[in-house]
Amino acid sequence: MEINFTEARQICASHQIQIRDLKLITGNFGKKIFAINQEFLLRVSETSMALEQEKFKRIAALNFVPKIIHTGILQRETGPIYYTLLTLLPGDDLVNVYPETTEAQQKQLGENVAGFLDDLQELTGTHYDIGLYVAALPCFSGTWREGHQEYWEHLRQESEKLPLKPDSIRVFERAYRFLQASIAVLGFQTGPRLLHNDFHLKNILLHQGKFSGVIDWECSQYGEADFELCHLIHWCLYPPESGLDFRPFLRALFKASPKCTRVPDLAQRLTLYQIEHELQQIIWNAGQAESWRVPRLVGWMDGRVDDLLGEIAI
Repeated sequence: MEINFTEARQICASHQIQIRDLKLITGNFGKKIFAINQEFLLRVSETSMALEQEKFKRIAALNFVPKIIHTGILQRETGPIYYTLLTLLPGDDLVNVYPETTEAQQKQLGENVAGFLDDLQELTGTHYDIGLYVAALPCFSGTWREGHQEYWEHLRQESEKLPLKPDSIRVFERAYRFLQASIAVLGFQTGPRLLHNDFHLKNILLHQGKFSGVIDWECSQYGEADFELCHLIHWCLYPPESGLDFRPFLRALFKASPKCTRVPDLAQRLTLYQIEHELQQIIWNAGQAESWRVPRLVGWMDGRVDDLLGEIAI
């Protein structure tokens, strides 16, 4: 995508923003993102951003989230540029700053995040979106259980196209049997609640040791509350950097008892979500993650979630 600093400056000028500092930062899903004056984020794309903008609008009443300031289209000879101008939340991501946090700050962070999740999940929808990151079954009309059962069939069909090793095929077959044998635990539901749906530790911000917000809402969708814990569990057991122990933070979050933790058969449900995640990642990466994600699949089936929840039990 050829969207450069000149065009970013043109967009800022159209909204009377005087640029003192302009930086290009990494974006996802084909978007470019510019940080402006350490105050604003400018997200730009050559395709419509209507869906992304709608996701920001539906969280507008929450605290600790980016707010839309302006949206628009910059016309140019080579085609339009769609853009969203947002507030820039202060702070750095939790992975970067966690080693410098104290136990008291980790405890406070867990409590703050628990409160944030409760506020977020007060926002409800009419249908479930089934799947990780980008919904495989958006606006699903059935139950949470039925949606996941259909999702598993989708995963099975996609995985059969992969050139997996025989041992991996056997693990996949075991995983699908495990899912089907455990389907009953997904029978509990409270209705579609708004989820961030990529709620991992690099999307949680701290500023001066305190919780300052949650970023990257492109994957936001509706699901059951406990589904939001999927990435926190995963990153706690498989941290992005060696030596990071996020269990004190997770323990404090669970102790604060947000609604997403007060679900029957929680460990079993979280295990199913982790299995889905590994299967989906292997499929998306065309089997290239097979060597290290297949052993993780085995670990989930062998009780890693139960072990973790036992470790952080109050």
